[in-house]
Amino acid sequence: MKKVLSHLTHSWVIVVILFFSICPAFALETNALIPTIEILTPGMGRTITITQDYNFPQGSSQFLVFLIGYGVLNIYWSSEYDTEGDILILTGAGISTAGIVPFFKRGKAGGYLEVGIEIGSERSPCGLVWFSSWIHSSVNDPPYSYSLQLSY
Repeated sequence: MKKVLSHLTHSWVIVVILFFSICPAFALETNALIPTIEILTPGMGRTITITQDYNFPQGSSQFLVFLIGYGVLNIYWSSEYDTEGDILILTGAGISTAGIVPFFKRGKAGGYLEVGIEIGSERSPCGLVWFSSWIHSSVNDPPYSYSLQLSY
């Protein structure tokens, strides 16, 4: 029981840190602060197409994925256009009994990013992943368009 409470306490601390570390946005631009919430079970997948209307931090997309079951959550991110100089950024953390797994991926336009996060165990088959994604461009102005695929 102490180990479960310890995991819950550590998980809650990470969630609070992630929540309060979101960069401030202008008062009228609150879309970046509201996460998209998904619930997945093993064998499920989602494809999400995102249009980023503003630069970071207002244009970052937040996602909170609740996972019921255990296994590996794969996140694939691809840009829908090729522009030289664009940087793709994907960052977040997976929290479950398998541990707290932070990740940070950075790539250039024309490629794709892939992250695999181990979630849960047979004894405690659940977890959550909180992540953020955005495109940074020094050449073009928004809007940018990209696609995220989640598979569990």
